[in-house]
Amino acid sequence: MRVIDSHIHFPEDKIIDDGKARGASSGTGYTSGRSPSAAPGAGGAGQGSPTRSRPEAWLDTEKARWEAAWRFPPAIKVSLEEGERLWDAELDKYEYLKAVVFVTAGGNGFASELAARHPGRFLAYAHHDPELPDAPERLEKAVKKGGLKGYKILAPKVSKPLSDPSFDPLWECAQSLGIPILFHFGIMGGAGGIASQININPLAIHDTAKRFPRIPIIVPHFGCGYVFETLNLCWACPNVSIDTSGSNQWMRWMPYDVTLESLFRKYRETIGPSRILFGTDSSWFPRGFTQAYLDVQVRAMADVGYSEDERDQVLFRNAAALLGFREPAP
Repeated sequence: MRVIDSHIHFPEDKIIDDGKARGASSGTGYTSGRSPSAAPGAGGAGQGSPTRSRPEAWLDTEKARWEAAWRFPPAIKVSLEEGERLWDAELDKYEYLKAVVFVTAGGNGFASELAARHPGRFLAYAHHDPELPDAPERLEKAVKKGGLKGYKILAPKVSKPLSDPSFDPLWECAQSLGIPILFHFGIMGGAGGIASQININPLAIHDTAKRFPRIPIIVPHFGCGYVFETLNLCWACPNVSIDTSGSNQWMRWMPYDVTLESLFRKYRETIGPSRILFGTDSSWFPRGFTQAYLDVQVRAMADVGYSEDERDQVLFRNAAALLGFREPAP
Protein backbone atom coordinates (compact mmCIF):
# COMPACT_ATOMS: atom_id res chain seq x y z
CA MET A 1 0.00 0.00 0.00
CA ARG A 2 1.17 3.51 -0.87
CA VAL A 3 -0.28 6.65 0.67
CA ILE A 4 -0.01 10.39 0.11
CA ASP A 5 -1.86 12.33 2.79
CA SER A 6 -3.14 15.20 0.67
CA HIS A 7 -4.69 17.30 3.46
CA ILE A 8 -2.62 18.19 6.54
CA HIS A 9 -2.39 21.40 8.56
CA PHE A 10 1.06 22.10 9.98
CA PRO A 11 0.65 22.64 13.76
CA GLU A 12 0.46 26.43 13.66
CA ASP A 13 -2.30 28.70 14.93
CA LYS A 14 -2.39 30.85 11.81
CA ILE A 15 -4.06 29.05 8.91
CA ILE A 16 -4.68 31.99 6.57
CA ASP A 17 -1.66 33.94 5.39
CA ASP A 18 -3.03 37.47 5.86
CA GLY A 19 -0.05 39.13 4.22
CA LYS A 20 1.42 40.37 7.49
CA ALA A 21 4.76 39.36 8.91
CA ARG A 22 4.80 36.43 11.29
CA GLY A 23 3.97 37.69 14.75
CA ALA A 24 2.37 40.90 13.45
CA SER A 25 -1.12 39.46 13.58
CA SER A 26 -2.82 36.54 15.24
CA GLY A 27 -4.39 35.67 11.89
CA THR A 28 -7.03 32.97 11.89
CA GLY A 29 -6.44 30.33 14.51
CA TYR A 30 -6.97 26.67 13.72
CA THR A 31 -9.48 26.07 16.48
CA SER A 32 -11.95 23.93 14.52
CA GLY A 33 -14.48 26.63 15.29
CA ARG A 34 -14.51 25.85 18.99
CA SER A 35 -14.48 28.55 21.63
CA PRO A 36 -12.03 28.11 24.51
CA SER A 37 -13.48 27.29 27.90
CA ALA A 38 -14.07 30.24 30.14
CA ALA A 39 -11.41 30.68 32.79
CA PRO A 40 -12.43 29.77 36.35
CA GLY A 41 -14.14 32.70 37.99
CA ALA A 42 -14.93 34.30 34.62
CA GLY A 43 -18.41 32.91 34.12
CA GLY A 44 -17.39 29.40 33.14
CA ALA A 45 -19.23 26.23 34.09
CA GLY A 46 -20.21 26.50 37.72
CA GLN A 47 -18.89 30.06 37.86
CA GLY A 48 -21.60 32.66 37.52
CA SER A 49 -23.73 33.50 34.50
CA PRO A 50 -25.58 30.43 33.13
CA THR A 51 -26.05 32.21 29.78
CA ARG A 52 -22.30 31.98 29.26
CA SER A 53 -21.59 28.67 30.94
CA ARG A 54 -24.17 26.58 29.11
CA PRO A 55 -22.93 27.08 25.52
CA GLU A 56 -19.29 26.84 26.56
CA ALA A 57 -19.95 23.65 28.50
CA TRP A 58 -21.71 22.15 25.47
CA LEU A 59 -18.76 22.98 23.20
CA ASP A 60 -16.33 21.39 25.63
CA THR A 61 -18.56 18.32 25.94
CA GLU A 62 -18.72 17.90 22.17
CA LYS A 63 -14.95 18.23 21.82
CA ALA A 64 -14.42 15.66 24.58
CA ARG A 65 -16.96 13.29 22.99
CA TRP A 66 -15.21 13.49 19.62
CA GLU A 67 -11.76 12.93 21.14
CA ALA A 68 -13.04 9.98 23.18
CA ALA A 69 -14.75 8.41 20.16
CA TRP A 70 -11.46 8.35 18.26
CA ARG A 71 -9.30 7.87 21.36
CA PHE A 72 -7.34 11.02 20.55
CA PRO A 73 -5.06 12.60 23.15
CA PRO A 74 -5.43 16.31 23.98
CA ALA A 75 -3.40 18.61 21.75
CA ILE A 76 -0.11 20.03 23.00
CA LYS A 77 1.64 23.18 21.88
CA VAL A 78 4.78 22.55 19.83
CA SER A 79 7.30 24.96 18.36
CA LEU A 80 7.74 25.26 14.60
CA GLU A 81 11.00 23.36 14.84
CA GLU A 82 9.45 20.59 16.91
CA GLY A 83 6.44 20.35 14.60
CA GLU A 84 8.76 19.92 11.63
CA ARG A 85 10.80 17.24 13.39
CA LEU A 86 7.68 15.38 14.48
CA TRP A 87 6.17 15.33 10.98
CA ASP A 88 9.45 14.11 9.53
CA ALA A 89 9.40 11.31 12.10
CA GLU A 90 5.82 10.39 11.10
CA LEU A 91 7.00 9.65 7.56
CA ASP A 92 9.67 7.36 8.97
CA LYS A 93 7.19 5.69 11.33
CA TYR A 94 4.68 4.68 8.63
CA GLU A 95 6.47 2.86 5.82
CA TYR A 96 3.50 3.21 3.46
CA LEU A 97 3.27 7.01 3.95
CA LYS A 98 5.24 8.36 0.99
CA ALA A 99 4.56 12.11 1.36
CA VAL A 100 2.44 14.62 3.25
CA VAL A 101 0.85 17.76 1.85
CA PHE A 102 0.55 20.77 4.15
CA VAL A 103 -2.44 22.76 2.96
CA THR A 104 -1.71 25.42 5.61
CA ALA A 105 1.49 26.20 7.50
CA GLY A 106 1.12 29.69 8.95
CA GLY A 107 2.29 31.48 5.82
CA ASN A 108 3.46 30.90 2.27
CA GLY A 109 7.07 31.72 3.11
CA PHE A 110 7.35 29.17 5.88
CA ALA A 111 5.50 26.58 3.80
CA SER A 112 8.04 27.02 1.01
CA GLU A 113 10.96 26.66 3.41
CA LEU A 114 9.38 23.63 5.04
CA ALA A 115 8.94 21.81 1.72
CA ALA A 116 12.42 22.77 0.51
CA ARG A 117 14.02 21.26 3.60
CA HIS A 118 12.28 17.93 2.99
CA PRO A 119 12.21 17.35 -0.78
CA GLY A 120 10.19 14.34 -1.84
CA ARG A 121 8.61 14.08 1.61
CA PHE A 122 6.88 17.39 2.37
CA LEU A 123 4.74 19.22 -0.18
CA ALA A 124 2.81 22.39 0.59
CA TYR A 125 0.14 24.77 -0.68
CA ALA A 126 -0.12 28.53 -0.76
CA HIS A 127 -2.81 29.66 1.65
CA HIS A 128 -2.95 33.45 1.51
CA ASP A 129 -6.16 35.45 1.67
CA PRO A 130 -7.63 35.53 -1.87
CA GLU A 131 -9.04 39.00 -1.18
CA LEU A 132 -5.60 40.57 -0.79
CA PRO A 133 -5.10 43.10 -3.60
CA ASP A 134 -1.95 41.31 -4.78
CA ALA A 135 -3.31 37.76 -4.36
CA PRO A 136 -2.45 36.70 -7.96
CA GLU A 137 1.12 37.98 -7.64
CA ARG A 138 1.51 36.23 -4.30
CA LEU A 139 0.30 32.98 -5.82
CA GLU A 140 2.68 33.20 -8.76
CA LYS A 141 5.60 33.91 -6.43
CA ALA A 142 4.62 31.08 -4.08
CA VAL A 143 4.56 28.57 -6.93
CA LYS A 144 7.35 29.76 -9.23
CA LYS A 145 9.84 30.84 -6.58
CA GLY A 146 8.61 29.03 -3.51
CA GLY A 147 7.92 25.64 -5.07
CA LEU A 148 4.41 25.36 -3.63
CA LYS A 149 2.13 22.85 -5.35
CA GLY A 150 -1.39 24.20 -4.90
CA TYR A 151 -3.62 26.79 -3.23
CA LYS A 152 -5.91 26.30 -0.20
CA ILE A 153 -8.90 28.62 0.29
CA LEU A 154 -11.38 28.60 3.18
CA ALA A 155 -14.52 29.57 1.29
CA PRO A 156 -16.57 30.57 4.40
CA LYS A 157 -13.86 33.14 5.19
CA VAL A 158 -14.17 34.88 1.80
CA SER A 159 -16.58 37.81 1.98
CA LYS A 160 -17.42 38.09 -1.74
CA PRO A 161 -18.99 35.39 -3.93
CA LEU A 162 -16.28 33.21 -5.43
CA SER A 163 -17.87 33.82 -8.83
CA ASP A 164 -17.27 37.57 -8.53
CA PRO A 165 -15.32 38.78 -11.61
CA SER A 166 -12.83 40.52 -9.34
CA PHE A 167 -11.35 37.09 -8.58
CA ASP A 168 -10.77 36.27 -12.26
CA PRO A 169 -7.12 37.41 -12.29
CA LEU A 170 -6.46 34.99 -9.44
CA TRP A 171 -8.17 32.11 -11.22
CA GLU A 172 -6.36 32.99 -14.46
CA CYS A 173 -3.07 32.87 -12.58
CA ALA A 174 -3.86 29.47 -11.05
CA GLN A 175 -4.91 28.08 -14.42
CA SER A 176 -1.72 29.29 -16.09
CA LEU A 177 0.36 27.75 -13.30
CA GLY A 178 -1.44 24.43 -13.66
CA ILE A 179 -1.94 23.98 -9.90
CA PRO A 180 -4.95 22.61 -8.02
CA ILE A 181 -7.07 24.80 -5.75
CA LEU A 182 -8.60 23.20 -2.68
CA PHE A 183 -11.75 25.00 -1.48
CA HIS A 184 -13.12 24.15 1.93
CA PHE A 185 -16.93 24.35 1.73
CA GLY A 186 -19.58 23.40 4.24
CA ILE A 187 -19.52 23.98 7.96
CA MET A 188 -16.18 25.35 9.06
CA GLY A 189 -14.96 23.75 12.24
CA GLY A 190 -16.67 21.42 14.65
CA ALA A 191 -19.27 22.32 17.24
CA GLY A 192 -19.65 26.09 17.31
CA GLY A 193 -18.30 26.57 13.79
CA ILE A 194 -19.62 28.58 10.83
CA ALA A 195 -22.78 27.08 9.28
CA SER A 196 -24.09 29.91 7.06
CA GLN A 197 -22.13 32.12 4.69
CA ILE A 198 -22.31 33.27 1.08
CA ASN A 199 -19.70 30.73 -0.10
CA ILE A 200 -20.56 27.80 2.16
CA ASN A 201 -22.26 25.76 -0.60
CA PRO A 202 -19.85 24.00 -3.02
CA LEU A 203 -22.01 25.21 -5.93
CA ALA A 204 -20.53 28.65 -5.22
CA ILE A 205 -17.55 27.57 -7.34
CA HIS A 206 -19.66 26.19 -10.23
CA ASP A 207 -19.41 29.23 -12.52
CA THR A 208 -15.68 29.62 -11.89
CA ALA A 209 -15.08 25.93 -12.60
CA LYS A 210 -16.95 26.34 -15.89
CA ARG A 211 -15.04 29.48 -16.90
CA PHE A 212 -11.66 28.02 -15.95
CA PRO A 213 -11.97 24.34 -16.89
CA ARG A 214 -8.23 23.64 -16.66
CA ILE A 215 -8.02 24.46 -12.94
CA PRO A 216 -8.09 21.21 -10.95
CA ILE A 217 -10.51 21.99 -8.12
CA ILE A 218 -10.65 19.87 -4.98
CA VAL A 219 -13.58 19.86 -2.55
CA PRO A 220 -12.53 18.25 0.75
CA HIS A 221 -14.46 16.21 3.32
CA PHE A 222 -16.77 14.72 0.64
CA GLY A 223 -18.44 18.17 0.51
CA CYS A 224 -18.82 18.47 4.30
CA GLY A 225 -22.59 18.03 4.47
CA TYR A 226 -23.41 19.22 0.96
CA VAL A 227 -23.39 15.78 -0.64
CA PHE A 228 -26.12 16.36 -3.25
CA GLU A 229 -24.60 19.70 -4.26
CA THR A 230 -21.08 18.32 -4.48
CA LEU A 231 -22.16 15.35 -6.56
CA ASN A 232 -23.95 17.73 -8.93
CA LEU A 233 -20.89 19.97 -9.08
CA CYS A 234 -18.63 17.02 -9.89
CA TRP A 235 -21.05 15.75 -12.53
CA ALA A 236 -21.27 19.15 -14.21
CA CYS A 237 -17.58 20.08 -13.92
CA PRO A 238 -15.05 17.38 -14.84
CA ASN A 239 -12.24 19.46 -13.32
CA VAL A 240 -13.66 18.97 -9.81
CA SER A 241 -12.39 16.21 -7.51
CA ILE A 242 -13.16 15.47 -3.88
CA ASP A 243 -11.02 14.52 -0.93
CA THR A 244 -11.96 12.19 1.88
CA SER A 245 -10.25 14.00 4.74
CA GLY A 246 -11.04 14.16 8.40
CA SER A 247 -13.40 12.43 10.78
CA ASN A 248 -16.33 13.49 8.57
CA GLN A 249 -18.36 13.93 11.73
CA TRP A 250 -20.77 16.05 9.71
CA MET A 251 -22.39 12.72 8.78
CA ARG A 252 -23.95 12.67 12.27
CA TRP A 253 -26.16 15.72 11.74
CA MET A 254 -27.36 14.96 8.22
CA PRO A 255 -31.17 14.60 7.97
CA TYR A 256 -30.74 11.15 6.42
CA ASP A 257 -28.29 8.34 7.09
CA VAL A 258 -24.83 8.83 5.56
CA THR A 259 -21.88 6.48 6.02
CA LEU A 260 -18.37 6.30 4.64
CA GLU A 261 -19.47 3.25 2.66
CA SER A 262 -22.34 5.14 1.03
CA LEU A 263 -20.08 8.10 0.24
CA PHE A 264 -17.36 5.99 -1.36
CA ARG A 265 -19.99 4.08 -3.33
CA LYS A 266 -21.88 7.15 -4.56
CA TYR A 267 -18.81 9.16 -5.54
CA ARG A 268 -17.33 6.21 -7.43
CA GLU A 269 -20.66 5.73 -9.25
CA THR A 270 -20.74 9.43 -10.17
CA ILE A 271 -17.13 10.37 -10.98
CA GLY A 272 -15.09 7.17 -10.73
CA PRO A 273 -12.06 6.52 -8.50
CA SER A 274 -9.72 8.79 -10.48
CA ARG A 275 -11.21 11.96 -8.93
CA ILE A 276 -11.12 10.91 -5.29
CA LEU A 277 -8.12 11.85 -3.10
CA PHE A 278 -7.34 10.49 0.34
CA GLY A 279 -6.59 12.90 3.17
CA THR A 280 -6.80 13.03 6.95
CA ASP A 281 -6.99 16.73 7.93
CA SER A 282 -4.35 15.92 10.55
CA SER A 283 -2.92 18.87 12.42
CA TRP A 284 -1.89 18.61 16.04
CA PHE A 285 0.42 16.50 18.16
CA PRO A 286 0.75 14.07 19.84
CA ARG A 287 -1.92 12.66 17.48
CA GLY A 288 0.17 13.28 14.35
CA PHE A 289 -0.78 11.30 11.25
CA THR A 290 -4.30 10.01 11.91
CA GLN A 291 -3.98 6.35 11.03
CA ALA A 292 -7.47 5.74 12.45
CA TYR A 293 -8.95 7.71 9.54
CA LEU A 294 -6.90 5.72 7.03
CA ASP A 295 -8.03 2.43 8.56
CA VAL A 296 -11.76 3.20 8.44
CA GLN A 297 -11.55 4.56 4.90
CA VAL A 298 -9.59 1.62 3.52
CA ARG A 299 -12.12 -0.72 5.13
CA ALA A 300 -15.03 1.28 3.67
CA MET A 301 -13.53 1.13 0.18
CA ALA A 302 -12.94 -2.60 0.47
CA ASP A 303 -16.46 -3.19 1.76
CA VAL A 304 -18.07 -1.49 -1.25
CA GLY A 305 -15.85 -3.28 -3.75
CA TYR A 306 -12.97 -0.96 -4.62
CA SER A 307 -10.28 -3.05 -6.26
CA GLU A 308 -6.67 -2.86 -5.12
CA ASP A 309 -5.89 -0.71 -8.16
CA GLU A 310 -8.76 1.66 -7.37
CA ARG A 311 -7.60 1.98 -3.78
CA ASP A 312 -4.10 2.81 -5.02
CA GLN A 313 -5.59 5.58 -7.16
CA VAL A 314 -7.40 7.10 -4.20
CA LEU A 315 -4.61 6.69 -1.67
CA PHE A 316 -1.66 7.60 -3.89
CA ARG A 317 -1.82 8.00 -7.65
CA ASN A 318 -4.48 10.71 -7.95
CA ALA A 319 -2.65 13.07 -5.61
CA ALA A 320 0.71 12.18 -7.15
CA ALA A 321 -0.56 13.09 -10.63
CA LEU A 322 -2.13 16.40 -9.51
CA LEU A 323 0.97 17.48 -7.59
CA GLY A 324 3.65 16.16 -9.94
CA PHE A 325 4.99 13.84 -7.24
CA ARG A 326 7.38 11.06 -8.16
CA GLU A 327 8.11 8.32 -5.72
CA PRO A 328 11.87 8.13 -5.12
CA ALA A 329 13.58 5.14 -6.67
CA PRO A 330 14.38 2.38 -4.14
